[in-house]
Amino acid sequence: MLALFLLIIVVILAITVFVVKNGTYDHSVRQALIHSDTSARTTAEKLVNQGTLLQTALFDLTGNFSVKQLIASAKEDTASLASAMENFQSRYEADIYFVFDNQSQVLTQSADTPLPVDPQQIYQERIAFVDINQQVYLLAAAPMKFVKTSRRIDGWIVMGMSVDNIINQRLFDITQVHISLAKLAESSKVLASTFEKNLFEQIPLKKLAASEDLQEISFNSKLYFYSIQPLFEDSPYHLVLMTPEDLAFISYNTLIYDIIILMLGSAVLALLSAAILSKIIAGPIYKLVKAADHIRQGEYVTDFPHCSTNEVNSLSVAISEMQSGIQERENQINQLAFFDRLTGLPNRNQFNKTLEDVFSRESAPKAMIALIDIDRFKEINDTVGHETGDKLLTLISERMQYHANEKDLYARIGGDEFAVIFDHPDPKRATFVAEQLVNLFEQPFVIDNLVLDVDVSVGIAHAPEHAKTAEQLIQCADIALYSCKGTHTTYAVFEPSLNKYSLQRLNLMSELKEALIRGELELHYQPKIAVDTNKVDTVECLIRWIHPEHGFIPPDEFIGLAEQTGAIRYVTQWVLREALSQSQKWQAQGIQVGVAVNISAVDLADLRLPGIVSQLLTEYDVDPSLLTLEITESAIMGDPKAAINSLNSLRRMGIYLSIDDFGTGFSSMAQLKKMPVHELKIDKAFVLDLADNNDDKVMVKTLVALATNLGLTTVAEGVENQQSLDYLAEIGCTKGQGFFMSRPLPIDKFDEWFAQYTSNNN
Repeated sequence: MLALFLLIIVVILAITVFVVKNGTYDHSVRQALIHSDTSARTTAEKLVNQGTLLQTALFDLTGNFSVKQLIASAKEDTASLASAMENFQSRYEADIYFVFDNQSQVLTQSADTPLPVDPQQIYQERIAFVDINQQVYLLAAAPMKFVKTSRRIDGWIVMGMSVDNIINQRLFDITQVHISLAKLAESSKVLASTFEKNLFEQIPLKKLAASEDLQEISFNSKLYFYSIQPLFEDSPYHLVLMTPEDLAFISYNTLIYDIIILMLGSAVLALLSAAILSKIIAGPIYKLVKAADHIRQGEYVTDFPHCSTNEVNSLSVAISEMQSGIQERENQINQLAFFDRLTGLPNRNQFNKTLEDVFSRESAPKAMIALIDIDRFKEINDTVGHETGDKLLTLISERMQYHANEKDLYARIGGDEFAVIFDHPDPKRATFVAEQLVNLFEQPFVIDNLVLDVDVSVGIAHAPEHAKTAEQLIQCADIALYSCKGTHTTYAVFEPSLNKYSLQRLNLMSELKEALIRGELELHYQPKIAVDTNKVDTVECLIRWIHPEHGFIPPDEFIGLAEQTGAIRYVTQWVLREALSQSQKWQAQGIQVGVAVNISAVDLADLRLPGIVSQLLTEYDVDPSLLTLEITESAIMGDPKAAINSLNSLRRMGIYLSIDDFGTGFSSMAQLKKMPVHELKIDKAFVLDLADNNDDKVMVKTLVALATNLGLTTVAEGVENQQSLDYLAEIGCTKGQGFFMSRPLPIDKFDEWFAQYTSNNN
């Protein structure tokens, strides 16, 4: 009987050992392979996500009007572009950047060595790894177009992150798998690894079989189980995943040893405790087998068996802890991929995924989103430091969540940008919702006894009215957001006109330089008549744009934009060249008439202006006294000291200087007496109704007297009738200009008018 019990126990335990060992081993192999696959996908997604985040950030950058301005003026002001790019590099947590012009020539870069590949090649690849100065970087590139719809690429921005900052010890701590990024083709080189550098350089890549199944290899005096998987389909890059044996599998020797001890103990006590041991051990072990099988199939088990047998309990705890470890690592990976580390809010990936889910649920989904941008956040960061800036972002996220609807999704999608997906979209309440979001920031934020007032801009868009896809809806909200910046309002709901206006503005600015080359711009000429002699003294040269698609474009619609972008310099140089060329032709015909050209504040601040004017005067052999430069009051008063220095240089050249639109600007008498000008041009606002308005008469008479006392000549702009001209003669005004004498005319019609006017007044 004892032998029978012993035999039964031995058979039972042997079966148990066999089932548990094989089941657990099979599960462990599958789980290790699944874990290896999960780690590979996670790493690939992390690399691709980083590349996508960089690419998205670069698209934002290349669409940013200020960045376009900096790139357009980079050759004159590289320092400003470099400073801005360093700020963007810090904001996007990038390690390196390059900025190229449309010829792929570097405008500025953070690296000590040049980029060894063309930026267009980087842009065309889904993901690019480039060795720069013995350091491998994950690079993303985006083309910059001055006009979004243009086919022409006007520049490139490239940013990258060191792959060592992505594939490192922290990744191993999360996945418990040593992951190496390698290029198996050609030189079979390891680009980055969670191993220390002195180890990963020794990985015998050529000995590794390219297989996605688990293989064994002895490396660094340890046994590793490895698999090799492509980073993504048809990629030259592969992930080598190596798991140490002690982490890949449960220790079978320990398990067998425990069971053998159990067998011996059970054999000794077989006669007394066979029945009890059968109940205590067989039941829980069977449950463990089932639990192990569930885990092997990827199912999580919540109820692990417990009993008074320590060995079974230890095994149960070990399997439970193994499952918890796997679940925890998967949660950590998910947290990294879909949540913002600073605020804990969902990140851009989660925001986009949630919005895509909304659009995928039905054919005409209803959705409403808001994009929230913190105004002057860079200024706050620069003033109080990034640590305080991070605390501010955390407080902002907490306040928004505290006041949020329970089912609304709040996300941080950028450095200082948040987004909301509303659970109950109602387009009629869009304005109310925007006001509520703005009101959240009425109360200041207190950080370490520092009180910060924060303003925001909010852009709202809703579907299906504004967009048919999630991407379009985000773009619409973004357009609404940035319309706030341009109009200095706190919120805006998207309207189609906002998008059209932005595109038209960008198109005009992009086409302006080409228009100069294609001859779409022309000068019209309006005479200034000497009041005492009725002779044409000077001709003002006024620019006109005849667009092949839009027709006549008023100067007010493109001159202001040209000043903002710096393109006004090219326009002014073109006007000067055309005006002096025409002056040369008139001199050849024996006509001694001066030409007047308007100069902007941007031109006046350009230290090269006097040299350019001097060169053109020499080129066209025009006497400097025949050139009048008209400068508005606001251009001078913006930086009086610099303006006066520039004007002094021009005056010393013999050029005639005139203050344009006098009386409508700041009209600082203290600055006026210091200005080296020859002439005041009285604004037409005081001259148009001069014949019938006594107040205008008093104002014009006062301005003429002021100019006379300062030794300046005067021009009255806006003369509409003979009575106004007679009054100007009566008070001693020097010149008159207006529609009464002539409208601005193209050169052929002006020549006809001039010939007839000269004949009539001789």
